[in-house]
Amino acid sequence: MIAGRLSLDKLVDNECDHCQVAEKWDALRRGLIGAAEAGTVADLGSALSAQLGRVVPHQGYILTGVDPASGTACFHTREYGYGAAAARRLIDGGQVEPDPFSSGQPLKGPDRVAVLSAEDPRYRHSFWAHEVMAYEGVGSELRIALADGRSVWGQLWLLRGLDSRPFSPAEAGHARRLADALATATRRYVTGRPLRIHGLDRTPGVLVVDAGGRITSSTPSVGQWRDQFTGAPRSSCEGEFESLIWSITQTAALQPGGAALARVPTLQGWATLTSQPLQGTGPGAAAVTIRPASGLELLPAVTAWHGLTFREGTVVEHALEGLSAKQIARRLSLSPHTVNDHFKAIYRKIGVHGRDELIARLAH
Repeated sequence: MIAGRLSLDKLVDNECDHCQVAEKWDALRRGLIGAAEAGTVADLGSALSAQLGRVVPHQGYILTGVDPASGTACFHTREYGYGAAAARRLIDGGQVEPDPFSSGQPLKGPDRVAVLSAEDPRYRHSFWAHEVMAYEGVGSELRIALADGRSVWGQLWLLRGLDSRPFSPAEAGHARRLADALATATRRYVTGRPLRIHGLDRTPGVLVVDAGGRITSSTPSVGQWRDQFTGAPRSSCEGEFESLIWSITQTAALQPGGAALARVPTLQGWATLTSQPLQGTGPGAAAVTIRPASGLELLPAVTAWHGLTFREGTVVEHALEGLSAKQIARRLSLSPHTVNDHFKAIYRKIGVHGRDELIARLAH
């Protein structure tokens, strides 16, 4: 629940002349990109919020990362954001409520920033504004799609309470000005740490989720996975893990066959979340499995996060199959020299020193 009046600081554009303003914006961009060095997802959200709050003050935020290969949420954190109960209000008979201002709205058009207000006549009869925002004490949202020319990396929502003024067009403009830096920070948070899949020596976990998104049962190992996803119980936001589980089940519900997959970056390596429908338990129930990711399973996400080309991703795939550079060259009808050039680009982008290290990081 969001409460309390908001005290707005003087905006940067009113503080100094043109040159100083440019320096201020550059400093803000550097600060946002520097937030990528955060240890946990909760730390990342807090750091981005603090930097962005200098020009777009807010009372709460929700940060969600997206697996660029599947479009499924792969990490989540929030502070004074919507609770799990609000998310479940979007569920009607196992289907996400078809509201035009639902969570995916900012990603549908070229504008990466959208402002929603519970009191705006345009949105007053929206299910989200009327039944969710007002109920949770949220008066205004500023949503930022964390995207660039390559992919969508996530979303950041800034929130203000009912008794605070809505986000203004000027503040939406400030967010647009910093959108590239926010997207870069989100991507670097994932790519800036060593790529590995061996750090997660955990027994796979299984959860049963009902049609309302509630976890009804789980195996004992799920508790260990929860701590991996959030960093540690003390550094995680309330409901962070549950929101991630809910997100993948809802993505699965909209897919042919009812299945979905997300590759999740954790402090000790990459994990995989999969959701599949349960038979004989009523519509909407799902089983979610958590386990260490395999190299081939992880490769589509690694290719996107690290900016590998399609051909470079194919070279890595063949290398994981054990093919030599000459064999890969024959398979792809390329010269060995060209394949070696691809390997050099792959090493540079992923941050490894050679083929042995690449295979060691990804082979399972």
